[in-house]
Amino acid sequence: MAKITTWPVFNSKSLSAGDSGTSGVIDLRHMANAGFFSLSVNVNIGTSGTCGTTVFTYSGCSTETGIYRTPSAAVAIGTCGTNSTRNIISFYPELMPFMKIIASQTGSGTSGFNSKIDAELIIQ
Repeated sequence: MAKITTWPVFNSKSLSAGDSGTSGVIDLRHMANAGFFSLSVNVNIGTSGTCGTTVFTYSGCSTETGIYRTPSAAVAIGTCGTNSTRNIISFYPELMPFMKIIASQTGSGTSGFNSKIDAELIIQ
């Protein structure tokens, strides 16, 4: 039986419209034994009093300090709408030893932060 591991990705990450944020390196070499992935997300209203649409994607690399690329066949992990959202989204990434999660806020730049994002990667 493979254990389940939780990896913190974002902790109160503030994004304005048009911004994106990238997580630190996630070392999958000893965690992704069964190949099941989920992203637990909590997108809250930021300082501007609104909450933008946030799209979650990923990139990967064969070495920890190399150049991270989005796989050509990758699909977005998921999208959280314009209201405060809590969700667990499953996804199936390509085989890779190192990963980063990217949160992108849609729209053009505005004053104030539209969203505060908390996320954890759940792996088995």
